Amino acid sequence: MLPKQLPWYDTSNPALDRLPPEAVRTLQLQRLQAMVEYVYHSSPFYRRKFDAAGVRPEDIRFLDDLRRLPFTTKAELQADQEAHPPFGSYTCSHPSTWYRAFATSGTTGRPLKRLLSHRDWELCAQLVRRRSYWSTAGDAYPTIVVSLHPTDGLFGPTLGMEAERRPGTVRIGLGRYRSEQKVRLIHELRPTVVTGTVSYLLYLGRLAEEMGMPFREVDSIRALTTGFEPGASEAHTVRRIGQLWGEQVAVIETYGMTEIFGYGGGCPDNSRLHIPCDAVLTEVVDPRTGDPVPPGELGELVFTNLIGDTQPLLRYRSGDLARVDPEPACGCASVVLLASIEGRVDDMIVYRGVNVYPSAVERVVHGFPELADEFQLVLRGAWERPELVVRVEPVSPGVPVPVERLAAALHAALGVHVQVEACPPGALPRSDYKARRIVDERAR
Repeated sequence: MLPKQLPWYDTSNPALDRLPPEAVRTLQLQRLQAMVEYVYHSSPFYRRKFDAAGVRPEDIRFLDDLRRLPFTTKAELQADQEAHPPFGSYTCSHPSTWYRAFATSGTTGRPLKRLLSHRDWELCAQLVRRRSYWSTAGDAYPTIVVSLHPTDGLFGPTLGMEAERRPGTVRIGLGRYRSEQKVRLIHELRPTVVTGTVSYLLYLGRLAEEMGMPFREVDSIRALTTGFEPGASEAHTVRRIGQLWGEQVAVIETYGMTEIFGYGGGCPDNSRLHIPCDAVLTEVVDPRTGDPVPPGELGELVFTNLIGDTQPLLRYRSGDLARVDPEPACGCASVVLLASIEGRVDDMIVYRGVNVYPSAVERVVHGFPELADEFQLVLRGAWERPELVVRVEPVSPGVPVPVERLAAALHAALGVHVQVEACPPGALPRSDYKARRIVDERAR
């Protein structure tokens, strides 16, 4: 006998982005109550958490009652999967419904295994199609979409490849090719859209210049879609991308989490990241206390999955830091962020009493045309009181690194003195997926 199941939800309807506030609250409460009832009876993991907190499904009568539920953390999920391999006791749906399995990238610790039912996969794909506004960038057929991501076992790139399969759109994955081959193939294929991480789009653009095959000459490219790491809405970074790929190319940022869903990007009237109100409940909390922060203030995003049936997460602490726009100009029902993801709780360095994020350093580094795109934050020296060093490279051999000016600009931006270390061109590591910005060289 199959356990209790969630209803089918239509995530394809664009009208969901324009619901009035009262309709949003009604829809979210209905889905929250159904989800709480579902996980309590389907997941030993959540039943234990509810019982420990003294909460029953019938206690969730209003949206504000969400705060009665305990947070869920990545460390808890990792421990649960280790104790209950392979997918953990927070898995809810019956094995007969399982369809796809992925893993998180592992950049912040042991990878989590992400399991999806066929229902989950279809809901994800509908949501991506509904929110993929890059499709308007193509003005000719066929629309050729080139993905630079590795897709083996990674949820977001694979979903992006499969969700947009339709006549007139050709999706081509180049993840298995070497970077030099990717440059040549982009020139040969003449894509309409190219998708990749910010750091890799910059790296590949520089490589194309070095090979004498600049992407500015591929006039078919209308849009670059990017995500998976911060930076796509930083003005200096977008300017660098435009110089390499063509000023006419739109840079469209997307957002999502393997543990929850892919959320998509902005809307036709607002490029800021949108988090769909029908798929998740979004909170912004103080990462230290867990208390809500005022609208517009920086905090950690906390997500409650309203629609998924296989590994739905309640009050999941994402580790992503952002600010929510209290009054988005587009009027969308979605939660709209004021800017990009500004950093991660995991990546925050508390240095001399000041919180330092790689995204803040990136804004400064990319403001210097003499500097290459890559950089690192290095902790070294004594464990208790280390030194913070920012490693950078010149944009090309023979170009001097403005060490003193950069150090002064970093001090002004961060509020704390850091050292600047100039490295030879190409010395810092490159990645075709997420860049690793923090290096810990402290003596233990």
